[in-house]
Amino acid sequence: MTERFQPGGVTHALVSGLVELALASALLAGSLATADQSPPAATSLSAASLLWAVLAVASLAVAWLRARVLAAELDDQAVVLHGLGGARRFPYAELSAVEVSGRRTRLVARDGTTRVVRGVRGPAQGNRFRARVLARAKAAVAGVDGGSGGLRERSDSPPAHNLPADQRERNRDG
Repeated sequence: MTERFQPGGVTHALVSGLVELALASALLAGSLATADQSPPAATSLSAASLLWAVLAVASLAVAWLRARVLAAELDDQAVVLHGLGGARRFPYAELSAVEVSGRRTRLVARDGTTRVVRGVRGPAQGNRFRARVLARAKAAVAGVDGGSGGLRERSDSPPAHNLPADQRERNRDG
């Protein structure tokens, strides 16, 4: 069974892009309306419209990337990271750690190279991703040597199952 992790915030980025595009349109309309009366004001409004249009395109691109491109999949043999360059497979046997630090989640290979997992956003989703990767890595190598294959956790925060009950509640609130 394949598990898929995708970043959230698609709706937020989409709404932001559409609002920015509406603002750019309104500024452009204002620029056209004031062009005869005050050319300097029309130029300023046109420049502001261009700026908001660029921001709108960037927000809409982020929404598209989050919805269609960026993802991390876990299958029985490997972690598959999807990005702009296509999909890359990282077999569990080649991984040494999963780091969750702040808002970033990274895979660490046995040779020391790290890969940012862009399909995972935030510490909560990062901790879930780490737990699933560790469980699947242990299951993948259980038939080989009965162990975890040397894969370990790295994090600034402890896993949720090691926290006392009052800290779990505080972490949910933010």
